[in-house]
Amino acid sequence: MPKIDRKTIEAAYDVAKRVHGRHISMTRGIEILETRNGMNPNSAVDYIYSYRNLIEGKRFTRTTNAAATRYYLEMIFKENGRDKLLNALSSLRQHIDYYETVGNSSVIKGKEIYEEFSRKAQVSTNDDYIFPDEVNETVELREGKVRSVHVNIYERNPAARAQCIEHYGCYCFICGFDFLNTYGEIGRDFIHVHHELELSTIGKEYVIDPVRDLKPVCPNCHSMIHRRKPAYSVDEIKEQLEKL
Repeated sequence: MPKIDRKTIEAAYDVAKRVHGRHISMTRGIEILETRNGMNPNSAVDYIYSYRNLIEGKRFTRTTNAAATRYYLEMIFKENGRDKLLNALSSLRQHIDYYETVGNSSVIKGKEIYEEFSRKAQVSTNDDYIFPDEVNETVELREGKVRSVHVNIYERNPAARAQCIEHYGCYCFICGFDFLNTYGEIGRDFIHVHHELELSTIGKEYVIDPVRDLKPVCPNCHSMIHRRKPAYSVDEIKEQLEKL
């Protein structure tokens, strides 16, 4: 089987775009990649579906090589702008999470690419915090020894996070704390984003409204929100501060 090199990746991207735009059928796209570029039909399907899911922000479980992932993200950003890149990052994050659960070693490279393009999109990736409501209560935690903690992982959509911060600003919605103003450059773009509807209570994917459902909060206020179960609302913590 011929190696999937840069020329083949470029051809696959072009075909995938045409299939997604309904200019050609999936069958015709596979045929083009097989006859002109020597791709295995199954690989052709993988590369076409990967583009569709990246551009739409959906999870994909089919695999492409790291060079193709990087090229697809570069071209999506160049041709479609930041919003579609955010969709693609959301898709890639879901892809990484899926393969982490099945123990695939390729996730390391995927994470590197995710971090690289998150920086290009100016998206903070520091929102992977686990709060008490997300941890399985039957798990025994002991300090000083290696342990396995099982949590329910819910995809944190980087596009929704970015839109939330763009609307409210990158400072705490509750107390007004601004990391950039306090810590200087190392605090730039740092903030938690709180889901008003606790993700662990949903148990399924849902459509997020970045303004209604999400709020930027500092780690202190975020911790206070989760001091009880069910969590306090953002307004309840804000009212508590105003009483002091």
